[in-house]
Amino acid sequence: MTNNELKNKLQTITNTSENTIEKAVALEALDYDEIQNFFSDILNHGCITGMVGSLIYYADTHTFFDSHYDQIEELRNEYEENTGMPLSIKHDLKNYLAWYAFEETAYKMANEFELEI
Repeated sequence: MTNNELKNKLQTITNTSENTIEKAVALEALDYDEIQNFFSDILNHGCITGMVGSLIYYADTHTFFDSHYDQIEELRNEYEENTGMPLSIKHDLKNYLAWYAFEETAYKMANEFELEI
């Protein structure tokens, strides 16, 4: 998939989706000149690097968690059902789960877009 095709798909998500994690990922990805690089960076290094400007500070990750609580719980439950193990929460619950949900959603989107990461 070309960079322009990726941009178009992400733009469609930002224009048609409600306040979802997919929309948050799409908005962050659109800040990159090369969209595939965004997905590669987030999947290889994670939010902990500070690359997601909207998820750096606890105040921001806590707001993200509160705004997307239901979707985050779905992702956590899916993980626990698939692995048979609870998600190991390290440090601040809301921060950890906000990052987890963002990264997991980016992973699912990369797979949907058939990106080779």
